[in-house]
Amino acid sequence: MLRLGLTGGIGSGKSAAAGIFKALGAYIVDADKISRDILKPNTEAYRETVARFGDRILNPDGTVDRKALAAIVFGSETELEALNNITHKHIFAVMEREARDAENNEKYENSIIVIDAPLLFAPDFKMRYDRSAAVIADDEIRIKRVLKRDGASRAEVESRIKSQLTNAELAARADYIIENNTNDIKDLENKVKELYERLIKKI
Repeated sequence: MLRLGLTGGIGSGKSAAAGIFKALGAYIVDADKISRDILKPNTEAYRETVARFGDRILNPDGTVDRKALAAIVFGSETELEALNNITHKHIFAVMEREARDAENNEKYENSIIVIDAPLLFAPDFKMRYDRSAAVIADDEIRIKRVLKRDGASRAEVESRIKSQLTNAELAARADYIIENNTNDIKDLENKVKELYERLIKKI
């Protein structure tokens, strides 16, 4: 099976693109979902993260307040590196297990595996993928989407964007670019479907 690494910055529409790939029949390895799951209370990653960052990242019920954690790490390379050192080994183990399970599942033998990962091009990204695609959109469009979706401040969103690869950097590294500057889901669906069909032909 062909593995497609899918990435894109906050507000680009990466998750929407992944959803379209799934509707077309692809298996999605969702790094964001896995990263949330491994931080559930009483997991090894949870205990290590709380030991490093303290109770300030916890909700009253003991779960991780992801917005509080993001506010800490996305403004500091040191803090972000510390979090990545804790969580990545757990995340990659689950991602690889899911990908291998899909490769051994007859349901997906005529489809592809999409590895949906914001940090696809990070130096320490450990999973194999055969092709890569990046969803990109202009920064101002991304900011407006996130402000509408999350209720975060503009400064917070801009800080997140600055901590990620630029559109030019993504375009230089990815095999395929999915431009998502409109808010027309049909336009995105058509672009994803076109890429999906191209990839299926390669299998």
